[in-house]
Amino acid sequence: MAILLRLPTLMLLLAAVGLGCSSPRESTSGLPVYENPAVANASVWPAPVAKATLQTELKPLPLEVGVVVFEEGIRNPDARDARDKLRSVETRLAATYLRDVLTESGQWGAVRVLPAASHFAALTLSGAIVHSDGRHFVVDIKAIDATNRVWLDARFHSQVTANDYLDVTTEPFRALFVSIANRLRVSADNLAPTDMARLMNVADLRYAKELAPDAFASYLTEDNGYLKPNRLPADSDPMMARIARIRNQEALFIDTVDEQYVDLGSELGPTYRLWRRSSLEQADYLEEYTERASGRELMARQGSFAAMQQVYSAYRSVRIQEQDLFELATGFDNETAPTVLQMGENVVRLGGTLDEQYAQWRRILGQLIAIEQGSL
Repeated sequence: MAILLRLPTLMLLLAAVGLGCSSPRESTSGLPVYENPAVANASVWPAPVAKATLQTELKPLPLEVGVVVFEEGIRNPDARDARDKLRSVETRLAATYLRDVLTESGQWGAVRVLPAASHFAALTLSGAIVHSDGRHFVVDIKAIDATNRVWLDARFHSQVTANDYLDVTTEPFRALFVSIANRLRVSADNLAPTDMARLMNVADLRYAKELAPDAFASYLTEDNGYLKPNRLPADSDPMMARIARIRNQEALFIDTVDEQYVDLGSELGPTYRLWRRSSLEQADYLEEYTERASGRELMARQGSFAAMQQVYSAYRSVRIQEQDLFELATGFDNETAPTVLQMGENVVRLGGTLDEQYAQWRRILGQLIAIEQGSL
């Protein structure tokens, strides 16, 4: 009988395994990364964003935007745990959701999901998931342009209820992504026309310098941490023409990868949604159970078999969704389609995961521009 009385408490501990806290560690984007979602840090979360209308614009700004796949801000130290794979899924889906909202706003040029940070886009967004349990979604977002000007560096928090999951056509945490998009537009409106023109020039030169540092090192200078053009190449500069052709090839590659992220959302999105909803229902039940049990003695009726079954049922539902999502995510990574691109008379075939393909592609671009330089 003692075992039965303690089992609900055990299930509470099992369900809270992913809710421990630890200090943040360094990430590649400069955003903090936590070993586990920190419930203790909820005191420093901002208030949940309010539902707002997405700002739209008929005449978009001539800026291409890159949304880098989010950091695994909630990282399980044990990579063998299924939750590590699920958090990886979240980072990609969250970036895709943000890309979709930015595109829907009609306020920007092309908005693409990037497997890794690069100098391809004039404005780059990076993010880290601080907490995600189906009810609360907390992310750190940083937006920085080609001149190193920070447009946005803030934490966003969205809270939903079970009712927000009823409409399967709408992302439950849409308010968070709308809030990010609207904040970005405010930052854009604060730019002077001269700043926008300078940004466009710097974006082109920074990309050229990344591919051919020796040829374009003298075109940019740094002033108090910000990049500005030292001089501009001539309109007929043959090297810039080559850079433009290579950039078009990279845009084609990124668009191809972007299509696979769309497939990811179609294949994993519904199961991911069920998993988050199950997590929310479990959290709601455990919270209610804790409140009911807090005023009772340990040996009271909260340890009944019926209560034990309810706790276990909620816990089991989450684990079933986790397993389904884990299998889908593993299959998606293993079956990622190779990318085949034609570059002039040559055909390039890239294999592996999307991250690996992008790394291969960047190496090929560097080799290609080296050949181009040698031909001048």
